[in-house]
Amino acid sequence: MRFDPDCTDFEGVCRYFHRRALQGLADGFTWTGRVDALTDSDGLAWGARTTCHGPDGTAYASVYVYAQARGRGHLSRHLAAHRGPYVTAPDCDLERLFLAKGVAHVVAGRFATTREYRAIERHYDDRCARRSGVPLMNHIDEGVAVLRAIGASERAARAFAIHPLVQLDEALPDALANPAALTDDPAVLLLAMEYRNVANACLSHRALASADEITLGPLPEVHAMLVADKVQNRKDFDLHHRGTHPRSDALERYFALWLQRLGVDEAQYRALVARITVAPSPVGGW
Repeated sequence: MRFDPDCTDFEGVCRYFHRRALQGLADGFTWTGRVDALTDSDGLAWGARTTCHGPDGTAYASVYVYAQARGRGHLSRHLAAHRGPYVTAPDCDLERLFLAKGVAHVVAGRFATTREYRAIERHYDDRCARRSGVPLMNHIDEGVAVLRAIGASERAARAFAIHPLVQLDEALPDALANPAALTDDPAVLLLAMEYRNVANACLSHRALASADEITLGPLPEVHAMLVADKVQNRKDFDLHHRGTHPRSDALERYFALWLQRLGVDEAQYRALVARITVAPSPVGGW
């Protein structure tokens, strides 16, 4: 989903923090889900502050200044009183300020600056899944986090980001027309195409007698991409569709067979789901 760079109220900032938390999953950051309003000496709201934990458990703060309150020194005064550490995103333009003021900080979510991520972000925009209402970009953010958790290559993560842009037959003409818009690495595009080949051979409408009928192909990076896809998809199925979807039983068996073929047992599945679970926004929604 797109970011609103000019949030003007608490509700907008809460959703902004939630979206950033999804991008931070790739680097092992976990959002607390708590957001506190920030006010000046006159009690006027000027922004909000939240906290997340890094992969080593360190607590990091993040501050957002409302669009209408910028340029008035609020952030500088806050940093002087609260030295951090802070976490910021590469496109927030705060790193220079932190460096100039000697404020302890880290930058998370650099994967979101890759050509592949930008391509799928443009394509998905603010679209959500029809049945669940979940933003389509969640599949990418959570899938990349799974890939990082299982030690997959950066090329696998980049190929995973663009796989929806080549997986459907009707998507291929656009991809062929301008492949450079998707990636600057031919190997990434080859991985995405091999993923298409393997995944499309065993979609959920195909009845499988056993996991042995699933052919994985020769590339470990594609195997990792399939783990990311099936773990993330099953997580959403468990949350939103189990027992209510018209094909619930068939889908449950589908995911079970795929994960069996990929060598992911139930304990591993649960651990990966915990790794990609983000606290809900305090104002609801996504």
